[in-house]
Amino acid sequence: MTARTSVTRCVAIAVAVCLACQLAWGHSFPPLRTVVVQVESCELAVLVGYRPASGEATDTMLARIGSAPKGQQLETARSLLGQQAMAALTFTLDSKPLVPTSVRAKLGTDPSGTRPLVVVLVTYPLPRKGALAVTSKDARSTRISWTDRNSGRVDHLGAPAQGRWHSGVASFLLSLSGPPGDSCATSQSSTH
Repeated sequence: MTARTSVTRCVAIAVAVCLACQLAWGHSFPPLRTVVVQVESCELAVLVGYRPASGEATDTMLARIGSAPKGQQLETARSLLGQQAMAALTFTLDSKPLVPTSVRAKLGTDPSGTRPLVVVLVTYPLPRKGALAVTSKDARSTRISWTDRNSGRVDHLGAPAQGRWHSGVASFLLSLSGPPGDSCATSQSSTH
């Protein structure tokens, strides 16, 4: 059995279990979004873990995944859950939206094996200094942590505590210095 077959089977089982167990749960669960922001010399790496809420919207999403052709269920689940994970989040530098350079998503289930979850890794270029803002439209279900990956670009004096979880925050601001030398401008222009 290949890894892709195993993951596809896992998604199909999770979808079936979630659809079958919705009525038996008797409890509702809010969504949970965990955001880790890592500042590097020339880019921002963001890791978002997301578990959707129980309820009608998730039931509809799971039904849509389950009704997709078997060969497309994994990609449909990855796409829908990835969109939900990122939908409430905005990343800007000096109030201008950052454009991702790469996006990857992995699927799984919660520890009980009954609720789907996704982990999304997104990278954004950070070629200049400025005010980096992370905004969540759903602050109640979002917690954010950040780290300066030895780049020395974050002004620690005005920043929230590094390496700690900040829950219920609608806007998160980090002041960034410029990259060392012109290294980002050089590496950005050489890739085009």
